[in-house]
Amino acid sequence: MPHDNTRASATSWHSAKRRARDQKYNTKVEVPKAFVAGVPPEFERSLLSLPNGAKAVYRDQEPTDSFQIREFDDHYTIEMDRHNPETGNAVAHAVQDAPAYTAVGLAVLGGAALFS
Repeated sequence: MPHDNTRASATSWHSAKRRARDQKYNTKVEVPKAFVAGVPPEFERSLLSLPNGAKAVYRDQEPTDSFQIREFDDHYTIEMDRHNPETGNAVAHAVQDAPAYTAVGLAVLGGAALFS
């Protein structure tokens, strides 16, 4: 059964990518670790992505329509973002793919500036 706000599950990276591509942006597809042998080779560990409880985050190297994989203890999630912050447009990614996190960050920065 999928975790959290995951909408679907898959048993291979091929089917997981297809499902993520067919769904809305930022909709997670869960892939149990029992069905795959690690992260696909075209993915690299991401230093800019928020882990959100994951052990690691990986991204493909596409600037747009980019896949992001999060690794948890017993499963992975994969989702498609409009923009890859590492190889595409980080500002567009922050606004379109991660608006809630961007809003929180701006509120924290604004509050810090207000009280300094």
